[in-house]
Amino acid sequence: MRQIFVSFHHHDEYEVSVFCRRYAQFFDEIRTLGISEEGDEYADKINSGDTDYVMRKIREDYLAGTTCTVVLIGKCTWARRYIDWEIAATLRNNKDNPRSGLIAVQLPSAAENGWTTLPPRLAKNVIRQDGNDVGYARFYAPPPSDGTLATWVDAAIERRDSMEPIEGSTSDLRVNSSPCE
Repeated sequence: MRQIFVSFHHHDEYEVSVFCRRYAQFFDEIRTLGISEEGDEYADKINSGDTDYVMRKIREDYLAGTTCTVVLIGKCTWARRYIDWEIAATLRNNKDNPRSGLIAVQLPSAAENGWTTLPPRLAKNVIRQDGNDVGYARFYAPPPSDGTLATWVDAAIERRDSMEPIEGSTSDLRVNSSPCE
């Protein structure tokens, strides 16, 4: 059963909605959470300034039951603190709510413009050695065919069950978003 959580920057919302519609047939559920530029949506919904509590609630209330988080890479994805928090929550592992697989997929507009900057927590887990991907996470260009994304998600789920993320992947959360230029 494939249930994915899609993490994205709000500037890419239209492209993300197209992405979700295109790939919906391959997944039992695609979960997203829009992020408002005006406020701290998670903090507002969860009603706490305690980052540990907010992280636990993200995992329990938004990511619970998902098997993989797909981070959609656009121009400013790397800059949002909530994307960092979603990645950290994805990588947290506990008895009641195990960690998920993790992949990054470049949006078509990012590919056209050469935008490849990954959020730092994700980049730490995308590791290449001798030309081979060996890390917990993977970074892909836009899928060349519709079924490819499902194959990537399945591989991420297998890695989730056979390897660990880089140590420190769930600590030192980003405090603020960065400006995107």
